[in-house]
Amino acid sequence: MIKSLWILFIAGQIFSAGNINYQQEAGYYEINPIYGRHPSSERVYITKAAEIGSLYALTKIFPKHEKKLLIGANAVMLGFIYYDYRMGIEMKVRF
Repeated sequence: MIKSLWILFIAGQIFSAGNINYQQEAGYYEINPIYGRHPSSERVYITKAAEIGSLYALTKIFPKHEKKLLIGANAVMLGFIYYDYRMGIEMKVRF
């Protein structure tokens, strides 16, 4: 179960990064202040890697709560993807 949650989280982060990059080329702008209005691909990839690394560190600091942390992180990540979908943003990716 833990491995599946990690795979889902990392796959979601990869999709999200590709979608953010596609949105920039399609004329959308980013509302997340961490990225800035028009983030470069490098900034998106570095931020996503930092998010994965931060979650990994948290699961090592709190190993008894790894499953809860992963479920929460997946819920948040999938919530953002769903929000973009509901806003009518095209769900395409570019790497």
